[in-house]
Amino acid sequence: MQPSSISIIGFGAFGRFMASHLSAHFTLSMHDVVDRASESKTLGVQAATLADSAQADIIVLAVPVQRMEPLLKQLAPLFAKRNTLVIDVASVKVKPIALMRDLLPPETEIIGTHPLFGPQSGKNGIEGLPIAFCPVRASEERIACVRSFLADTLKLKVLDVTPEEHDRQMAYVQGLTHLVSRAAAALELPRTELATLAYRRFAEMSESLAGDSWELFRTIENENPFAAEVRRQFAAQIAELESRLKAGE
Repeated sequence: MQPSSISIIGFGAFGRFMASHLSAHFTLSMHDVVDRASESKTLGVQAATLADSAQADIIVLAVPVQRMEPLLKQLAPLFAKRNTLVIDVASVKVKPIALMRDLLPPETEIIGTHPLFGPQSGKNGIEGLPIAFCPVRASEERIACVRSFLADTLKLKVLDVTPEEHDRQMAYVQGLTHLVSRAAAALELPRTELATLAYRRFAEMSESLAGDSWELFRTIENENPFAAEVRRQFAAQIAELESRLKAGE
């Protein structure tokens, strides 16, 4: 049983990117605190109030984790006595899933996801790209329906993972790589004819990841409960290497 309507709440860069891939399959609407009517019209997506958006079969939350709690408090009464499915696409999973469990009505179904790609890495197509999948509170039928759409229709690589294991891995996969890339980008890495393949790859990664918003970077680093420890360990290793170099080892 495939639902006919999806509402994307949060129509920033990733919300618009999602819409471009979902519009062929569903009736789409969107809501954002910023006026995104012109962008949504270009993509064939209907702009709607929050109350109207809440009437869709599936609600996709594409807002920063820092803004999720007040949004969920607004949505909760709109979902009462309805079998709504809420899916989030946040870069961390422990906190948003806990918030959805705590703040949404018990009849609201919840699935956490994290597409491990974005508008830049998916610009040439998303087939075969990975997405983390964390069923939280939903019927087996609905979980199977969402999983099938992601794997069979969008051709994504669906990875089942718990919220805790997701965030532990992302503390390295995203937390460390974004930290190093943003720091390196601040050095304004030079383009040079002497560049090795490793340097070119590093510069490309730095340029790509440092182009993400500060808000996303803050989410990756501050909202992941395991990221601070990884940063501490990395800083300690840098300090240790610097100490050994100074000592002439």
